[in-house]
Order: sequence, then structure tokens, then C-alpha cells
Amino acid sequence: MASNKKVASLLEKKRLISKEIEDLQSMCEHKNKIIKSTKENEASPNTVIRRICEDCDRIVGMPTQHEIYEFLDGTR
Repeated sequence: MASNKKVASLLEKKRLISKEIEDLQSMCEHKNKIIKSTKENEASPNTVIRRICEDCDRIVGMPTQHEIYEFLDGTR
């Protein structure tokens, strides 16, 4: 298989998997939320602290300043 066809095939699989994840996340009720450090976006090496659904791994909100301090094990 030519390299460009292999890449195209893998990109299509990635698109289908992303769509399936999106569908599962949209059906999730997000009942179990945790504070977690996660990538800012797929291409970025930077991390951010967000409220994440523990069941589907979707970002569901921003933590409060108090939650951030507790997550980082600091108190102010």
C-alpha cells in the first residue's frame, strides 16, 4: 500500500473513532465529575485544569479557585 493511501486510511479511521467518541460523550449524563489536568487541545503540549466527566472523559466545566488549590494540594 502506498504511503499516501495508508495515511488516508488512518485519517479516515481517526475521523470515525472521533465521531463515535463524540456521540458517546453527547449521550453521557456527566454524573461523575472530577478535577483533572488535561491537554489544552489535541495539538498543544500545554495542560490545563478542568472539570472532567469521569465516565466519558469530556470537559464539562471550569473548576473553582478552591477546587484548583485542592487539586494542586495547596491552600490559601
